[in-house]
Amino acid sequence: MYERFFGFHDQPFRLTPDPKYLYLGSKHREGYAHLLYALKEGSGFVAVTGEVGTGKTTLVRALLSEDRGNIAVAYIFNPVLSSIELLQTINAEFGLQARSTSKKELIDALSTFLTAQQAAGGRAVIIVDEAQNLDPVVLEQLRLLSNLETETEKLLQIILLGQPELRTLLERPELRQLSQRIALRWQLEPLSRGEARRYLHHRVVVAGGDEEVFEPRAVDLIFEHAGGVPRLINILAHRALLVAYTKSARLVGAAEVNMAALELEQGKVPLNKPRPASGGWAYKAAAAGAVAIASGVVAFLLVAPLGDEGPKAASMAPGPIMGLAARTPAQTRPLKKAAVGASASRAPSPSRPPVALESVDPFTAPPVPAEPTDVAQSKRKKPATREAPAADSVTKLERKLEKGSAYEMASSAMSRLIELWTGARLAPTEIASGTLDLQLLGARRGLRYLAAEMSPALVELIDLPCVVELRLPDTDEVRYVLLTSMSGDSASLYTDREIIVARPTLEQLWTGNTHLLWRDAERLSRALIPGAEGAAVSKLQLLLTEAGAYQGEVNSVYDEGTQAAVRRFQKTQGLVENGVAGIVTQIVLYNALDRFDRPSLDGPSPPGGVGGVS
Repeated sequence: MYERFFGFHDQPFRLTPDPKYLYLGSKHREGYAHLLYALKEGSGFVAVTGEVGTGKTTLVRALLSEDRGNIAVAYIFNPVLSSIELLQTINAEFGLQARSTSKKELIDALSTFLTAQQAAGGRAVIIVDEAQNLDPVVLEQLRLLSNLETETEKLLQIILLGQPELRTLLERPELRQLSQRIALRWQLEPLSRGEARRYLHHRVVVAGGDEEVFEPRAVDLIFEHAGGVPRLINILAHRALLVAYTKSARLVGAAEVNMAALELEQGKVPLNKPRPASGGWAYKAAAAGAVAIASGVVAFLLVAPLGDEGPKAASMAPGPIMGLAARTPAQTRPLKKAAVGASASRAPSPSRPPVALESVDPFTAPPVPAEPTDVAQSKRKKPATREAPAADSVTKLERKLEKGSAYEMASSAMSRLIELWTGARLAPTEIASGTLDLQLLGARRGLRYLAAEMSPALVELIDLPCVVELRLPDTDEVRYVLLTSMSGDSASLYTDREIIVARPTLEQLWTGNTHLLWRDAERLSRALIPGAEGAAVSKLQLLLTEAGAYQGEVNSVYDEGTQAAVRRFQKTQGLVENGVAGIVTQIVLYNALDRFDRPSLDGPSPPGGVGGVS
């Protein structure tokens, strides 16, 4: 999806073991040299072990891509076989008679082939991948095959590739004869930090891109999350490129890697947690040197706008962690106005926005070309005229906000938001930690996090309780309250208790910065765009069918029919009709289906919340 955007002619981080992308770290070079020697010289059994994803299969595929001369190779990639099935598979790989169920017939055919191969000056090699899954009985069968020999040399060489469990398997007493025949053992280790950096640059360059597409801090974070394991590096780098692409960012920075890592972690991809000293992970508290208030740091993840290549909409990728309550004016990074009804951000809105509301999905990809300004403006709802809120109404809310610290109010608001979704408040230890991170707290409970600068109209359309930032007049101080309902001319806020305020009063103090949680019940996991494929697209098609917007085939392909269905749904809901199933579109789609329980801005959550982790 992002190849053309970054100038690649191929995806640089495919998981297939493509030899052209082979990068040899120091351990891999040594392992490759040993395998090459064993392949050419014949050393009986060879065992190569390594953790999942360290590159064992890629190493062997690269080895086999070289000119092997007169060496016949049988590559067994599915070792979960019986002894007979193993012999049949080996014979089939060598092009021999393989249908017999007689062990003697199969071995006789193999022996005849090996003898002829040796007489012609060639040799034969069996490579068994994922060998830790071999049954001990099958391993013993392999040992017996190694007895096929002449007076001077073995006719068959066997290379076992496996995870560390293979070493344990070979140590079993009943396999001691096999263990004694292993002439070479090699353990592949993950890449070092420097090797991981060179590995990333190598794959990007081979794919035709700029080796500097990953910023130095992003490279360090990828290494820390992946632990130097090449497969995890590929997965994380691919996802980080996708996040950057959705933001129209030409470089991948720490924010993109952090967002990618969080998404993968929610998908149960086993990434490491970088140490706090590393400085970049989203769970870190305020940056070193920031003046923290004594009671703790509010670690909301603020958002940055998209680049100039698309409409200015808020991105969901986390930016730097900032102690919002502790920032000085010089540390404050103002958010640009998003195109989410920006021109009417302070106007009162009806309970449901009109179709013409220009709301833009955050985290959409690729960016949708922006309309000319005059066209876009003509689509926006004209701001309604209203009188300024009464001064005493504003003052009462201000006094309420001044009574508590930012951290105390954020703790209360976030704890109540969690309770509306799960039925239980934040644990005392989570509040006492001194750092509040709504993204992490939600992820622990199976909830996803969205932060953006929103207009009241878009908040009403999304229809979920949300934490809003209120700025005290004539100061740089920010307070956090939970918006629990909003209708007509009034809104309900939660600080340490529910309070009702006039809507103009709320809008006058609201910075626009909004933080909410939502449940991705069907685990779509990301924004879906035309051209996407896979199970997430099938789920989207089923949801659209249920919503009455799609009548096509559920085919796992985001084709023109799916795009048209998304546009139809967006039109009925008052969203921009861009045909992209971004995060806001997904939230509104879930909301449109009654079977997905959720809290709402229309009233209080059902008793006990709306369910636990999904």
